[in-house]
Formats: sequence, structure tokens, C-alpha cells
Amino acid sequence: MRNRMLAACLSLTLSACGTEPSESSTRPERDQDVGLDSTGDVQTALAALPSAEVVGSHDDGVPFMIKGRLGAAQGLTAGASLSDIAAVFRLRASDLVRTRSHRDEQGHTHVRYGQTKNGLPVVGGELILHQDASGLIYAANGSARDGERAPSMPLIASDAARLAALNTTPGHHLETEGEPRLVYVRSSQDDKLKLAYEVVVTGEGATQPIRDHVFVNAVSGVVEQRDSDIHTALNRLVSSSKTNNPGVRAEGAPPTGDAVLDTTYDNLGETYNCYKTLFNRDSYNNAGAQIKALVHYGTNYVNASWNGTQMMFGDGDGVRSLPLGLDKDMTTHEFTHAVTQYESNLVYSRETGGLNESLSDIFASVCESWASGTWSMAADIYKIGEDVWTPGTEGDAVRYMDDPAKDGASADYWASGVGIIDVHYSSGIGNLAYALLSKGGTHPRGKSTKVVTGIGVEKAGRIFYKANTDYFTTYTLYAQAKTYTEQAARALGYTSAEVASVSTAWQAVGVGVSAAR
Repeated sequence: MRNRMLAACLSLTLSACGTEPSESSTRPERDQDVGLDSTGDVQTALAALPSAEVVGSHDDGVPFMIKGRLGAAQGLTAGASLSDIAAVFRLRASDLVRTRSHRDEQGHTHVRYGQTKNGLPVVGGELILHQDASGLIYAANGSARDGERAPSMPLIASDAARLAALNTTPGHHLETEGEPRLVYVRSSQDDKLKLAYEVVVTGEGATQPIRDHVFVNAVSGVVEQRDSDIHTALNRLVSSSKTNNPGVRAEGAPPTGDAVLDTTYDNLGETYNCYKTLFNRDSYNNAGAQIKALVHYGTNYVNASWNGTQMMFGDGDGVRSLPLGLDKDMTTHEFTHAVTQYESNLVYSRETGGLNESLSDIFASVCESWASGTWSMAADIYKIGEDVWTPGTEGDAVRYMDDPAKDGASADYWASGVGIIDVHYSSGIGNLAYALLSKGGTHPRGKSTKVVTGIGVEKAGRIFYKANTDYFTTYTLYAQAKTYTEQAARALGYTSAEVASVSTAWQAVGVGVSAAR
């Protein structure tokens, strides 16, 4: 179904909820009290699954993916298979909550479980089990893992967490949404599970809206991390924000005469058709959701964004950009942020945010190539926003997927510090891996000697789509993305040579290689 709509300083006070954590509140349960320097418990769990093979592991040695004959669907129903598999990830079956499942075109079922700890949700903790058509569980992967000590009781009040979140958020008209929620979060500071309050802060920033999930340590009161719902760069409803011309165009309605509104409407229709034709996907949620967009957003707003419920397109300033909704790359890019929200739900910060941003660029490229009718690999297929960016400079673009560093800021070779740069720039690593995978070649600036054999835009796009829908989880990093895209290529039935191209494309951008080049 297609249905689109375009509608043109507080001080921090920490209030204790109790005394210092008691021995009982900080002691993990017995089967979780493991020596994190050793992986003996993991090896024991693997031994209970004789055919299991570790495909990839976190830095602490806990796997993020295993494969083999891991159990049968009947065992999963009874709980036995889930318990055996969960133990490999230092998890207990009782701490896993089934959230959803997806049956793919090969007849395989991918079942997602959310992680809990001490009865509280673990943000981003997810385990995925993969079953073939006969019910055999042949793989498991995800970001969920445990075996860590963490307090179970907060030492600060939720109101103190609310103040901390507001005080550390720059912007105007700030307020919190709903009540702070007590959760566990894997801190971006030290990669350990922390008891935290999740506080949603909304408002207006210097250049874009704010809707941040701020995680405030429930013991110390410090901000552990911040994740944004604002992702920048068919049932349609497109509206205008102009008060003197509040045009609206719903699905099937005639043109309004507002060129920006009508073109954005058309571009969203093409994006819908691309996803429907290639992946049989019905809107961003795959359930026919109305595609809402707002044009003429802000004043001289040189950006576009997805805020969790609708897209917003600025008119640009005429120098850095024209109205963003006029460019098909921009509409597909923002639509793909919505798809990602409903599939892997990659966070929009740190290295994972770069992967999120890269996926939106990748499908802008895929849909532009698809729309050519020939699966074109012309230069513009690997440019983002070339139709509206810096109109006074011929051939310019926001980003260059096949040569990310050409914009003067984007990363094009993985390094351990890539997670601290802006997600639009760390996206260059995923963008270049995709560009090399689709058209082949070598690193454009000679940073590796790997030679990639291209497999074409369509196959490259299908690999990244399957990885996003069936393998990626909330905190997937580039190293894990390499493993998951390799598995996606195998699951799609691609040849060993094509799977090798996936591996080589990532290695060419520094993912999955040793420090020495």
C-alpha cells in the first residue's frame, strides 16, 4: 500500500534513594560471577554444542556470532536450545525476552530476543537465532552478553537524573519526555554494563531539532552516553511548514503547485517503489505505514532529517544547498533511516552511528542505480546530494562514496578512534566498502593493496539489506558488519567468489585486518 503525506540552567542536585550499595545489590548472581579475564566458561558452553564454530568475538573473548548445528526448533520451544546457546554469550535464557521474528524469502526464520538483567531491560542487548526451513538453528549472533557485576539499586533519584540530562544538553526550549526509565546500558566510556536512568530530552539545537536519549549513571550521576533520534541527511503525506502557504498533499491528490512539496512527494514515491520492487518492502515499517514528510522546515535549514515519526527537509540557503527535498538521494537517505529504526535499530552515535549513516547512503545509491533501468555505476551513483549541493560548484556533492576523503573530512580507512568522529564522516568506511564491492577496484588513495572484484550494485545492495534486517543489532560495529555481510551473502546463495569480494572490500578499508598494512 502506498500512502504518502508531505505537510509543507538548572543546577545538578543528586538525591540519594538509599545508602551505599549493599553487598547483595552489587553481587551478581552466581552463574554470572565469572572471571572476565578468562573465557573458560565460554569454552565450556561451546563444548555443549559440539558442532558450534565461533565466527567472531568481542574484545573480551565473548562471541558475537556462532554457527553450526545449534539445536532444533522443538528444543527452542522447550527452552533447552535457547539455554545452551545463551550460555555461550554468558546469558541465561530467563533473561531473554522474545521481541519479534522475520521469515525471509529463503524460508528461514530469524528470531530476535531482548536482553534483561535483574528484571530491567539492557538497552541494545539483542540476540538473534537463525533457523532454516526445517527448523534447524544454524547460527546465533548479537550484541547481548553478560557475566558482569553491576548494581541493581539506584543511589540517585530519577529527578536528579532528569536535571543531569537537561544540564548536559545544549539547546533551547529543552524539556524531558515522559518519566526517566531505569535500565542497563553498555557504557561508551568503558564498554561495561551500567545501571542508568534513560532520560529523553527534546528541544531545539543550533542547527536541528533535539530528541536525545541521555543515559545517566544511577549510582554516580554522570552521563554515560547519549543517543539521538534525529537522523540527518506507499502512503505519503507531505506538508509545508510555511504559515502563509500551508500546503498538504496526501496520497493520490493532484499537485499543489509548490514545486518543492510536489517534487519531494514524487521522490518519496520513487523510493517506495525501489524498496517494494527490490525487497518487497511495504513502506519503512514493512506494514504500509504512511510516509510523512515536512518541507520548508526551518529558516535556511541546510539539512534533512528523520525524527522517528516523519522526515523534515530544509530549503537550504541557496549557497550551500538548494531545498533538500529536491534530491532523490536525500529522500531515500532519510527513508532508510526509518527502515533501519524498524529493523536493526542501529544507534545514531559513535562507530555504530557511522554504520547507520552509511546504510542510508548505500540505499540512496542502490535506488538511484535501480532507477536508471540499467543498474548504472556512473560517477553520480556514488555521490550523495549532487543535485542540490553547492549549486554554484559543478559536480560537487555532500559525500563521495567511492572516495570519501574527497570531502576533506570523511574517514576512508578504519582505525580504533573512528567512533569519536561525527557519524557523517565515519560513514565513509562503510560507504567505500560498498562502492568497492559493487564496482570493484582498489582503495582510491592507496591505503591498502587489496584488489576487490566487483559484484554489481544490485547484489551489493541485497547483501546490505539482508544484513540490516536479519543480522545487525543496535550496537553493531564495523568489524561485526564485515562478519554479518559475509553471512548475508552466503544466506542469499551467492558464490564463494562473491563472498570473498565482501571480505576483501572490508579489508580494503581496514576492517578485519591487522594493524600492519
